[in-house]
Amino acid sequence: MQAERLELYALGELTEELSGIVESHLKACVPCGVQFEEARAAIGQWIPNNPYDGPERRKGRRVATDDPAVLTVLDPRQARRIKMRIVDASKDGLKLLVPIELVRGAVVQIHVRDLFIMAEVRYCLPAGPKFQIGVQIQDVFPAAG
Repeated sequence: MQAERLELYALGELTEELSGIVESHLKACVPCGVQFEEARAAIGQWIPNNPYDGPERRKGRRVATDDPAVLTVLDPRQARRIKMRIVDASKDGLKLLVPIELVRGAVVQIHVRDLFIMAEVRYCLPAGPKFQIGVQIQDVFPAAG
């Protein structure tokens, strides 16, 4: 998606129709969500995307998504590939829905689309039969393709 269109969306200067198109795209595209966060940071705006009423502690706004991905725990004792979903994304972190519990501080690799994301687990909460895991992004690499 064009950076100019993301900036106009962040400023609220797109038509309602174009805003809807951009919003739908952002829900499905992690790289554009990150690009959008960068545009918002450059503009200096912040609009909450959840009903939480307390002070915001995140550096970047989260963008809802539902991307399938594969998580690998980088620990020789339990290294395995785990299918999971990315629930939302920001410039600095991701919320994941995974079938297993992970310990805070675990280093993970996430393969989504054409990217490898290195991240550290910041929290792990039960979510029905699965777990919601927040990770802080350490680095992002293009997948060799």
